[in-house]
Amino acid sequence: MKCGLAGFWSWILTTSMMRRWLYHYELSNAIVRLVTLTAINWSMSAYVTSHYGHDQPIWAWMVICHLLLVGNVLKILLASNPKYHRKAEDVQEPRLNLKSTVVKYLVLPLTLVTFLTMVASLGEIDTLRYTSNSLMTQRFALAPDLSLADFPQAEVRILVVVLSSWTPKGYGKRQIFRETTQLLVPANTQRASVAFRFILGEAPSAKAQLIMGPKIVEETEKYGDLLIVPSSDLYHDLSRKVYKAMEWSDRYHYDYLVKTDDDIFVRFDTVVEELAREGRQRNIPPIRNPENKNAAFDYQLPMFPPFTAGALYILSRDVVHLIITDGPRLYTKNEDQNLGIWLFPYNIKPIHDRRIQQADVCEDDMIAKHFGDGFEIGGSMYDMYANIRNDRRLCHGFKQHFCALCYPCHGRSNHWREWNFECDDKKGITLLHQPPLTLEVEASKPVKDKSEDSVIGKNDEWIINGLLSQLTSTYSNTDNWHLLHWVCWTTNSSTFDDRHWHTIELIWIHQPRAVVFMLTTTLPDDFFDEYKRHGYQIHVIRFNKELLLKRRWYLGPDSHTWLRDWGKWEKGPYFFSHLTDYMRYLLLYKYGGTYMDMDALWIRAPPNSNMEWIGADFSNVKADTEWTLDDAGMYLAPGVMRFRKGWAAFREVAEKAFSPSYNPECFNCVGPRAITTYVRDNRGQLEDAGFTILPNVVLYPVNYMKIQPFLSPDPIANHAFRRLIRTSWSIHLFGKMTNHLPIQDGSVVRFIFDRFSLDIQHLDPRTKHTTSSEMPPFRLQGPNTYIYRPPSAAAPYKLPKDTSLTPQAPPGSFQGADVIYIRGGAARVKRCVISFAVTHGKLKIGSPSHGMDFTTNRIEMHDVMKRDVNTLLGTLLYTPPAAALITGGVDEIKVELEYGSGEGGGKAELDIAVGVAEVEEEGEAE
Repeated sequence: MKCGLAGFWSWILTTSMMRRWLYHYELSNAIVRLVTLTAINWSMSAYVTSHYGHDQPIWAWMVICHLLLVGNVLKILLASNPKYHRKAEDVQEPRLNLKSTVVKYLVLPLTLVTFLTMVASLGEIDTLRYTSNSLMTQRFALAPDLSLADFPQAEVRILVVVLSSWTPKGYGKRQIFRETTQLLVPANTQRASVAFRFILGEAPSAKAQLIMGPKIVEETEKYGDLLIVPSSDLYHDLSRKVYKAMEWSDRYHYDYLVKTDDDIFVRFDTVVEELAREGRQRNIPPIRNPENKNAAFDYQLPMFPPFTAGALYILSRDVVHLIITDGPRLYTKNEDQNLGIWLFPYNIKPIHDRRIQQADVCEDDMIAKHFGDGFEIGGSMYDMYANIRNDRRLCHGFKQHFCALCYPCHGRSNHWREWNFECDDKKGITLLHQPPLTLEVEASKPVKDKSEDSVIGKNDEWIINGLLSQLTSTYSNTDNWHLLHWVCWTTNSSTFDDRHWHTIELIWIHQPRAVVFMLTTTLPDDFFDEYKRHGYQIHVIRFNKELLLKRRWYLGPDSHTWLRDWGKWEKGPYFFSHLTDYMRYLLLYKYGGTYMDMDALWIRAPPNSNMEWIGADFSNVKADTEWTLDDAGMYLAPGVMRFRKGWAAFREVAEKAFSPSYNPECFNCVGPRAITTYVRDNRGQLEDAGFTILPNVVLYPVNYMKIQPFLSPDPIANHAFRRLIRTSWSIHLFGKMTNHLPIQDGSVVRFIFDRFSLDIQHLDPRTKHTTSSEMPPFRLQGPNTYIYRPPSAAAPYKLPKDTSLTPQAPPGSFQGADVIYIRGGAARVKRCVISFAVTHGKLKIGSPSHGMDFTTNRIEMHDVMKRDVNTLLGTLLYTPPAAALITGGVDEIKVELEYGSGEGGGKAELDIAVGVAEVEEEGEAE
């Protein structure tokens, strides 16, 4: 469509200018101008198309269209300027109406094409969202099977795997490989047979799959030699890709596995002939060349075991089988060194062959020559293939200035000993002068950082007077640290709708004393004032680049630099999501408390106020297992987590995630992936210090692919809620999946909102008015029945380090579905009287270790706010008679509440029938 629009506007511009030139100039002059204009158009189009490349045609045609639009507008403006007319009567006043040139030829076509493009793009995005991984429909894809026709029986069978990639360069290299070095493979005979597979990982991105996917499928249909393995296709994951290729090969019977790359020219005629002469052997290890092309390794020992050159190595069948034996294994960045590590425990020594070279050298008897992108070697793989076919020297026409390792160096510009290498027929290539071997024992890293002492007016300033400063809060170093709750909001205030108000209220339903800090770039300071009138603590804290830098809200030099470059990053597609990830690390590190996303709905309070935790969830994407905690896809979801201040993990994760290697195009690289990778590598030490990973059922009981039905009507919503609350603390709505969906009446989520609501009027950000003209009536909310279960009746989850987690509240407390609170009514009353009575057992107000037991009690409070009443009600504890703990029994609790006497007040009663579970009933459902 954009291409058609560009052609239309080019025709309009050319014909209108030609008419004008023919009117004002001679024919020859008009033709010269026409040719010049055409040349300019073609040059402009060629430049724009080459600039954006063949993989971005939409951008190229959009730019061309807008340039032609500017040209047409300038033409119209010039045509209406008297300065450019010979005759005054030629001048026409520009008119803008439905019949004007601008509207007919510019505005209407642009509007139509823009609308159609938008519809088509939305359709493509919607399709891509659900089909971006459609190529990976099985464990090994495209051409995973070898038939007898491809790989016939022979005295020696050779399987060749060639590492390649999804990139356009990889596509071109495979074609060159097939047209040159692969043609050197002898025809299959009874003596030797050869089969090939080019090895690719999974598509590295949806864009790569969209652009290269059809080409790769077409390539497979034509050649049948591509294999996609379930591994990352990125360069730093080559070791994993090679391992998966070996794992695939283990299903077939062959004698030798030959591994090479798509930019290596291999003398397959020589290799096949020599392997055929060797016959079927065992324990034939890799051909060796230890030239090190990388200076940094993901490897902790001071020295590598002998390893091979990645350009070409050959393994016998039994060696491959040893490598792919089930069990843990180390992966380093370089797959050639990794092979040496895998074989080291078996004491298999490599055999050196100097004919394999990876450097910018050429020798006539080489069997593997690297054609790297950065090499200027004087020829191509086609030239080397032509030399062989025409019986010329292999290196005829190629640069031979440098001496190849282990070759004679007479007449060359260097000697390999000058590069500190030594050569030995048995040992292979080693260092001529070995550096002194030193072993450094790394001390265990502290998991907690000591925080800087705060001195207001010297090294610290208040952000919220008496509550929150730049370095700490008045809660952070106390037993009430868990009351701190942090949330972020970076979109327009008009998007703050009913579900978000309920999210905030759910915090106070289950923890009335919670102190909520709303970090925001958009919400006004008075946005939550109505909640403050009812006594609840919520504070709006504005932040932007300048404020973050002023408050020193960074965790190190890399995050400091990232903040300073805010303007560079904020145009990225995931900037605000990444900014929220940054804030969660910062706030927990500096202040501690609970961080939660605005799509996390609390359905009960966490039972242990001292436990520090993060929730786990599971990914359904196979490629994610490269970074998840285990092969089942378990990862850490930082959407809800609670920790004391000072955990070094958050500082180190943030510093690495927002380092110079930060990728603004990667959605989860600074969130789940970053923290999961860190914890996976340091898990034992973190868990020893109290870092708890909660099972997914606690914070993420419903997977993001299954959450949408919870927003739709459900005739058994109450039952679904009861089932969830047995084991879960919260439900995550996964806003990216559900924000656009309405929460319908009769749904599980609507049931939760109706069950747990403070009924406080609040401002509708769209209308700027309160949500209701009348004050909601005062009500006392609580259970009609209550089941008391002794501690052993709630089966705990078994966590690492023998930690137990009981998802239910402590016995006798009224939490979760049993929470008692008042809703609606006035924000403050002059007098409130609460009476408690129990028939057989005992009641207590306060914590289990404080307060006096009673059977009846009357509490009178004056000038009290709703939050104060709910705080008191939330501390009610019940203890059954001792006999009932053994034999079971029933009891009755009565709560009477008089809440003021004027408007918004009233009286209410709550009768609770109590059942005490016997020991035999342990584990029964609520």
